Amino acid sequence: MRRKINKDVVTLFGNIQKVILAKPAINQMFDDVQMMKFKIRPIQGDLMSFDLKNKQFIESLWSLGKLDEFFYREVPTLSKKEKEVFMKLFDSLYFKYQQQLNQTNLQQRKVTLTRTGLLELEIYKERKLKQKVN
Repeated sequence: MRRKINKDVVTLFGNIQKVILAKPAINQMFDDVQMMKFKIRPIQGDLMSFDLKNKQFIESLWSLGKLDEFFYREVPTLSKKEKEVFMKLFDSLYFKYQQQLNQTNLQQRKVTLTRTGLLELEIYKERKLKQKVN
């Protein structure tokens, strides 16, 4: 009989916050973000006139990616009650980084006045569904 290990959700969040606060160098974060396989699709605006290597943009994406990895690693190990607490803490932290991402100014310095400075992106990660073995 397997017994689930009881985890302290607050300690888990302390651990992920330590990881996020101890950010590596920007070029390492950029490499990590590429490995996280984010897909960026423009909905409105010209992607070529914006700086997607902006430090705040990369930091925000990197933080969201780390949270995503943390979520998929930890949620299956939690009890129902722990999941409730986990979800409340996770949602507030995830929202913080989404807001930071939304407030990032991606305009390059040399944008002409005739262009609209509007850019709307869809950012997502493709997930491969695990196939169950019969």
